[in-house]
Amino acid sequence: MSGVIPSKILTALILTWNEEENIARTLSHLGWLEKVIIIDSGSTDKTIELIQPFPNTVIYTRKFDTHAQQWNYGLSMCESEWVLSLDADYILTDAFIEETKKNLQSNNISAFNARFEFLVFGKALTGNNTTPRPVLFKKAGCIYYDDGHTQRLRINGNEENYTAKILHDDRKPLSRWLGNQAAYSQKEADMLLETTSKLSFTSRLRKTKVLAPAFIFFYCFFIKGMIFNGWRGWHYTMQRTIAEILVSMRLAEDKIKNDRK
Repeated sequence: MSGVIPSKILTALILTWNEEENIARTLSHLGWLEKVIIIDSGSTDKTIELIQPFPNTVIYTRKFDTHAQQWNYGLSMCESEWVLSLDADYILTDAFIEETKKNLQSNNISAFNARFEFLVFGKALTGNNTTPRPVLFKKAGCIYYDDGHTQRLRINGNEENYTAKILHDDRKPLSRWLGNQAAYSQKEADMLLETTSKLSFTSRLRKTKVLAPAFIFFYCFFIKGMIFNGWRGWHYTMQRTIAEILVSMRLAEDKIKNDRK
């Protein structure tokens, strides 16, 4: 499949909120699509201004409530058979784009999962602890649901994996990341406290309130090789560790409050 992909076949879907550091770079790699739908949560920076020069974009504004609700609203705006679900800091390589075009011809596959190459200040790390996620899927029968601070896609059908990776290149300032973690950690802690079903290994570590931060530091810095990535590797490792510390603090706070009752 060559040329521009018609919007009846594939639409890209992106959520934004104050993404002026990222959005133009992401959109510059989507010119092969006839239509890119942006669901904006009320950006107050230059995000909308930076989107407008791209002629294949359509912007909708919706007040944010949850990630799943925001993504599902975006799906309702898509009229295509396939949806390419992207974050505002995802950069698509030529190899990924070509593989996507081939995947569109699949009849018995409902979703394709992508892996990520993590960049810090524009330079790739040798590894990361991100997990694959479905980014290309048939709209029919697929819906998002909330899971802690993020969302997951419920898929109706078979799945396969991409060979090519997506570049994850978030260049927002550290202050923004720290602000986001305040809310994310609360949602993750609430999910752990409310879940009564069998927990994953990571979730069981988190519920100890002690082991998860130490484990994630060791896992990122040594197992994933961040020690060989200089200060970028240290930056990534500390971000992941701080995120786990905040969740641990939320759980400890809940324990303290309950003990005082």
